[in-house]
Amino acid sequence: MPVSVPALLCAGSIVADVNIQGLPRFPVPGHEFTPATDVWHQAPARLLLGGTAGNSAVAYAALIGACDLAGPVGADAMGDLLAAAFARRAVRLIGPRGGATATHTIAIGHDGRRQGYYFPGESLDTDAVLRAWPGGNLLLTGIPLVMPRPRVAQLRALAARAHAGGGRVALDLGQASGDLWRLDELDDLREALDLLIGNAHEVELLLGAPYELARDGLRSAYEGPVVVKRGRDGATLDLDAHTPPADVPAARVNAVNPVGAGDAFDAGLLAAWCSGRTLLDAVRFACAVGAASVASPEGPQGVTRRAVDELLQE
Repeated sequence: MPVSVPALLCAGSIVADVNIQGLPRFPVPGHEFTPATDVWHQAPARLLLGGTAGNSAVAYAALIGACDLAGPVGADAMGDLLAAAFARRAVRLIGPRGGATATHTIAIGHDGRRQGYYFPGESLDTDAVLRAWPGGNLLLTGIPLVMPRPRVAQLRALAARAHAGGGRVALDLGQASGDLWRLDELDDLREALDLLIGNAHEVELLLGAPYELARDGLRSAYEGPVVVKRGRDGATLDLDAHTPPADVPAARVNAVNPVGAGDAFDAGLLAAWCSGRTLLDAVRFACAVGAASVASPEGPQGVTRRAVDELLQE
């Protein structure tokens, strides 16, 4: 992969993650602190850079050397911590700060189950992004978390700026929520997007059935390349309606922290694809990046090019 690639802007959700790992069980709700309500954990809680866009930007910068990031970062102490940490990792924030920073407290049990508490923070100021960003490659991710409806016109404006700067536009559906996406919105965005990404659960929420059973429904709204992330089962690349989908296996690692692995996958996908690799090769590279994230206690912040290269050589 060339060392120098066109710049990438990750736009969407930015969150301060309070990450707790290795819980033997989850607490039982109660009014007082008791052995049932208060669960001890052996490893300290970690304050991590988070959010779908934040995770992808950090992993992309680790792979390529730098990344731009646009999303809500509050004008508060938590926002100060995020801004300083992003800067240390060669991630440049685009747009102003204001309001309160989004936070997500995530507890992960020994069996892989999760429990979370989410404060959404502010909305993405697309006008400010357009004033500050000259264009180039663009990853839109976690948009339903930071941009209320109607949002199609704003996304089309961002995509037009990206294309005017010679870039490509990828949209990740995530993350799953009741306000995810509608097919009519993707239909309105079909000319704006060069790639659509989503994990299998998100795609099923959108289509009402697993992708392999409802592929034609999506193809009626969007004709371009689609990547379906399948976690430990790898990913599926569907180039177009006339080409059979191709499955790409995941790299096998000891799973430590699954949070943000799909965002790291996106970073690897864009890093390889924007460097001139085919989409199939880019998906293979992305699977290794996602695995490197899962294998690190720090998730996407633990991704290194060395770790990815070692996984690709296995």
